[in-house]
Amino acid sequence: MDIFKQKRYLIIFIVVLTLLNLGTLLLLWMGRPSHNQGIRESNRKIKEEARLEHLLNAELGFDETQTGRYLEMRQEHRRQTHRLNEEIRQIKKQMFDEVLQEKPRQKLSDSLLTLAQEKQAQIEQLTFQHFLDLKKLCKPEQQKKLKLLMHEVFRKNPPPPNNIENRPPPPPAGEEPPPPRGDANSPSLKF
Repeated sequence: MDIFKQKRYLIIFIVVLTLLNLGTLLLLWMGRPSHNQGIRESNRKIKEEARLEHLLNAELGFDETQTGRYLEMRQEHRRQTHRLNEEIRQIKKQMFDEVLQEKPRQKLSDSLLTLAQEKQAQIEQLTFQHFLDLKKLCKPEQQKKLKLLMHEVFRKNPPPPNNIENRPPPPPAGEEPPPPRGDANSPSLKF
């Protein structure tokens, strides 16, 4: 009788281990990103790049050389800002790890905060330089279009981008825009 009880416990133990192994394999399989997700991400990047190329060609009148050069500049800008954002993320992790210590050191936290701010300032400087390089890439007539486009981007409620050359420049900061004139070229009348 003892042998039967031992075999029964051994069989139960083997079944439990088998179920745990199957459960682990199932969790690993379910948690793995699908092949389609990678394809979707790739398609999203392609669509974004095509949209950007269309914007550069349609709104600014870039030729193929200018577009290619800008896409290279943009990729380099993204690489640099991604690196700095990753550094900021690591600094913030260190800051919050310090907060969770039994006796957090305020000076360390302050110095990490200062370092994170310096990295953020570098990102802003890189972005400023990126737009300066974009401006240098433009011909004089394209620089005028770029200026109008940038004003549109930074307005609170920009109208849809239709015929950017005929739009009046935005009002100076703090002033209200003039009321619509009612002519056919007015952006407020287009639906």
